Amino acid sequence: MSVGWNGVALGQLALAITASLDNEIRHPAYELMHVFDRALNIPLALLTLATGIAISLRTRWGLLHHWWVVTKLAITVVAVLFAAAFMRTMIVRAGHATADGNVDYTAPTAAIITGACLMNAMFITATFLSTLKPWGRTRRGVRASRHPGARTPASVANGTPTPPTTRSFISPAMAGAAVTGTEPSTVSAAPPGNADPVTAAAHDHADRGGGVVTGNRPGPASD
Repeated sequence: MSVGWNGVALGQLALAITASLDNEIRHPAYELMHVFDRALNIPLALLTLATGIAISLRTRWGLLHHWWVVTKLAITVVAVLFAAAFMRTMIVRAGHATADGNVDYTAPTAAIITGACLMNAMFITATFLSTLKPWGRTRRGVRASRHPGARTPASVANGTPTPPTTRSFISPAMAGAAVTGTEPSTVSAAPPGNADPVTAAAHDHADRGGGVVTGNRPGPASD
């Protein structure tokens, strides 16, 4: 809606410049600007304001949670009031003043051109705000992000990516000890430091499930 409203403002600016340059079509140009104002400018202004508020309330940005949304809302309200109080009044006055073929209308013509330039500047600024989304959260937005039921996570509000989820593997061999990010490894008990190779091999065989080791060396075989 704001882009369409900007197009209407550009059309009115072109008509105002044409009216200032050509005396023969000055009055028809102002009459066409008045038609644009009644048929397009006023409906698009109200629709832009209404849809902007509705979209802000239904998305994660919120209506008063981010400074760029607040600034764009203020620009839209100022543009609506400026178009109704100044531009519409000047266009109607210019149409009445040139209805009898009067071409000496330089000062109001310059005022209409200046007002149309200001309208387009406000619309372009609002478009850049919607695209770039600068600045941060307002105090209301910061309080809303700290609420447990807030829609926007704190990481998104601060502009930092959400860290990936870390999986935890529980090792049954470790009796409930958790090892994060790695699979459990086989843990074997070390043999005593003074054990001979036969005892060490027996311990290793027992750790692998081969049987129970008594810790004594086997005696010589007897007939």
